[in-house]
Amino acid sequence: MRIVGGKAKGTILLSPAGKNTTRPTLGRVRESIFNVLANVGLEEAKVLDIFAGTGAMGLEALSRGAAEAVFIDRTTSDIIRKNAERCHMSGQVKVIVRDVTPALKLLGGKSFDYIFMDPPYRKGYINEILKEILSCGICSDDAIIVAEHSVSEAPDLSLFEDRLDLWKEKKSGAIVVTYLRCRTTEGV
Repeated sequence: MRIVGGKAKGTILLSPAGKNTTRPTLGRVRESIFNVLANVGLEEAKVLDIFAGTGAMGLEALSRGAAEAVFIDRTTSDIIRKNAERCHMSGQVKVIVRDVTPALKLLGGKSFDYIFMDPPYRKGYINEILKEILSCGICSDDAIIVAEHSVSEAPDLSLFEDRLDLWKEKKSGAIVVTYLRCRTTEGV
């Protein structure tokens, strides 16, 4: 796996050895996501990568001009830090080594322009994590949440209709990438 665009393009990323503890976003899916986001711009953005795994999503954003990235992953913090070093981005990276819910609570008071989330499939996490993101108030005005999920567990947008709008959705085989635009004020 490697960074597909920007100043760190071509940098090979480390992955955890042994069991399949992570499910990295495929390069073609990642490239598609960042082609969509290029239309709204990443320059100087603050990004959050939840269930970060190798850190590929946040590092890709940094490579393409984002200012800083926060990564949340309970088990792969060393890999994320090493990958940030490989990409010469260590100074732009913060890694939180906790479960997602307590980590998100730690971020209260900060705001992010892009939030990437790729929770484990078939665990029912997607709505739970969206609820937590919104309750922590970490979305900047018009923030975009990029949620990768299986076709069988799309977010239930009726639960969030006062705070989230479906911006785009793209299917690639059994994977769906849903782009949600945040509203910081309910009903606006």
